[in-house]
Amino acid sequence: MELMDLDRLRQRDSLAWGQLYDLCAQRTYRVLYHVTKAEKNVLEELNQAVWLAAMETIDRMDGTRGTPQDWILGVARFQGLTYLRRKYRNRVVAVGSGASFPIHDDVTPDVERRTERLGLLRACIESLPENWQFILRQKYEQGMSVKEIAESSGSTVKSVESVLSRSRSRLREMAREMPDEEGWQ
Repeated sequence: MELMDLDRLRQRDSLAWGQLYDLCAQRTYRVLYHVTKAEKNVLEELNQAVWLAAMETIDRMDGTRGTPQDWILGVARFQGLTYLRRKYRNRVVAVGSGASFPIHDDVTPDVERRTERLGLLRACIESLPENWQFILRQKYEQGMSVKEIAESSGSTVKSVESVLSRSRSRLREMAREMPDEEGWQ
């Protein structure tokens, strides 16, 4: 498709959209499968969401940054990642016996509550995407700087800062849902 076809897509020309669909439908399915590993019925729903989102947002596509084919594959990737975020948002992770202090018969209720909150916090951390967990551990367990993490992981400093910001924000959200002294907040 050429730049002129982008204008036709923006005008919601059904022939232009049909051509784009014919060119890219198999590839959008492949992208969705690669990202999600979902079942066929889920892939069909996601593919439909890709094309609906594409039609709704075509006016924001910058024709100087790529072709409509590239753009639609980006929409597919985004839809797949959004699906995964929703699917695993409330994932429950079993917390092992990772308590770093012994359990005694004379444990006070205060120590018991702190132990429970620590276990919940560990579960929250383990529910984050693996790359977020890795970066959090590098930062807070290993004491590495953002620059060191970026160098060791082959990422950019901005990318590491972004992951740290998003992971801390998500942990704050989950911590608000943790029990307080009287029960659930």
